[in-house]
Amino acid sequence: MDAQTFPVSQAHPIDADVTAAYLANQPSLERYARSLTRDEDAAADICQDVFVRLLVVARAGRMPDVPGAWMHRVAHNVFVSGARRRNTSERTLERLSESDLLPSTEDAVIGRERDALVRLALAGVRPAEREAMVLAAQGYHAAEIGDRLGRSAQATRTLLCRARGGLRLELQALEAS
Repeated sequence: MDAQTFPVSQAHPIDADVTAAYLANQPSLERYARSLTRDEDAAADICQDVFVRLLVVARAGRMPDVPGAWMHRVAHNVFVSGARRRNTSERTLERLSESDLLPSTEDAVIGRERDALVRLALAGVRPAEREAMVLAAQGYHAAEIGDRLGRSAQATRTLLCRARGGLRLELQALEAS
């Protein structure tokens, strides 16, 4: 890129200093960006981004003391940020493309039937047992459930164990019928 690529604007007096600093450091910055990306176009994008950031910083009155070092650090940061964005988007894309995100129709129907059986079985359980099992399913610990039910943590664990056993038997009886 030569000086004609970046026309000096008369809008701001610092623009000439920014262009001069960029052109003085451009060859080494481009080599550095190419060494990071191993891609000519990506390196040019990084260099352009660095120039724009230098221009913005300079116009804000914070021209770096050593523009060459500053531009190399910014180029490195731009490269790392881009790599993180790409990794995040690839992970998200992989997660979205997994086939188990949308259950099959059979799985959905079986799930609804199972949920109906669990609701029916829970309706036959004593209210304290039902509340304890629902709270445990939501991730509460025995001590927290015990505080809510007015029981000790040990008594709550015993209650949960017996309630789960009773629910299991009730579900087996419902599935058999």
